Amino acid sequence: MSHPSVQASRPTHGPWAGRLAVGAACATWVLLLVGCLVHGTGSSLACPDWPLCFGSAFPKMENGVQYEHTHRLVATAVGLLTIALSVALHMRRGVDPKAAVMGYIAVGLVCFQGLLGGITVLLRLPILVTLMHLGTSMAFFCLTIVIALRVRDRPEEEEEPRLAYLRPWVALAVGATFLQIVLGGAVRHTASGLACFGIPLCNGDLWPSHPGAHLHMLHRAFGLALGTYVVALAGATRSFPGTRAARLARLAAWLVAVQIGLGVLSVLSLLALSAVTLHLGVAALLLACNVSIFYYLPARALEASGSTVLKTA
Repeated sequence: MSHPSVQASRPTHGPWAGRLAVGAACATWVLLLVGCLVHGTGSSLACPDWPLCFGSAFPKMENGVQYEHTHRLVATAVGLLTIALSVALHMRRGVDPKAAVMGYIAVGLVCFQGLLGGITVLLRLPILVTLMHLGTSMAFFCLTIVIALRVRDRPEEEEEPRLAYLRPWVALAVGATFLQIVLGGAVRHTASGLACFGIPLCNGDLWPSHPGAHLHMLHRAFGLALGTYVVALAGATRSFPGTRAARLARLAAWLVAVQIGLGVLSVLSLLALSAVTLHLGVAALLLACNVSIFYYLPARALEASGSTVLKTA
C-alpha cells in the first residue's frame, strides 16, 4: 500500500551512489567468501607480515600466499569502494543526511576491520580477535546492505502497514542470525567442526559428554531454532504475498533450507572447502535478507490517512 506523504519524504540519490552502494555490498560478500577460503586452506599466516606480504605489495602467489594476499587485495578494493560511496553520499548530505552519516560509519568500520585483520596476523590468530574480525565484517556487510536499499529504494512500493507488528520479531531474527554466524566462527576457529560425526546425533549421542563437542552441538541446536523461527516469520507474512517483506521472508525460508543442507554436507564431507565456504556465504545472505526485511517493514502501523494506529497481532 502506498502513502503519498511517505513518498514525498523519501530522499533521492544520484545513480552513482546507488551503483557504488550495490558494488560495495557485492564486493563485501565476495570478500567474506575469500576470507573463508583463507582459513579453509590454512593460509591465514601465509603472509607473516602486514600490511605487506614478505615486504612486497605484489609477492609470489604461491604456497597459500595466493589466498591470503588475494584476501588483502579484495579488502583494499572494498575499502576504496567504501570511500567512494561515502564521498558520493557526503555530496548529497543536504538531501539525505542520514545516508551521509551511514557512509562515514562505513568508512570507520572498514578501517577498523583492516586494523583487526592486521592484528590477527601479527598476533598469530588469537581467537578473540579473529571472532571480532568476523563480527565486524558481518556488521559492515549489513551496513552496506542498508545503504544500498536506502539509496536505491522505490517509494511506489511502500509496505503494507499491518506488517508493522513484525518489526521487533524480525529485529530478533537479525540479532540471532548474527550470533549464529559468530558461533559458527567459534566452532571453526576452535577446530570443533569435526568434534561431532554423524547427523543428527553427535558420535551416537544426543548430547555429547566430551566438552570439545559442546560448542559444535550448540551451533547445531541454535541453528535449528533459528531456522524454525525464520520459517515461522515467513508464515506470518503469507497474508500479504505482494509485499517486499513477504517475498524476502519466503527467500529467507529457502535460504534456511539450503543452509541446513550445507551444514550437513560440511560434516559428512569432513569439512570440504566448497561446502564450508558456501555455508558461510549463504549465512551472510540470510543475514542480509533479514536485515532487508527489517528495513522494509514500516516503523508503525498507520491507516491510509496516516492518523490512526492499527491494532494488529
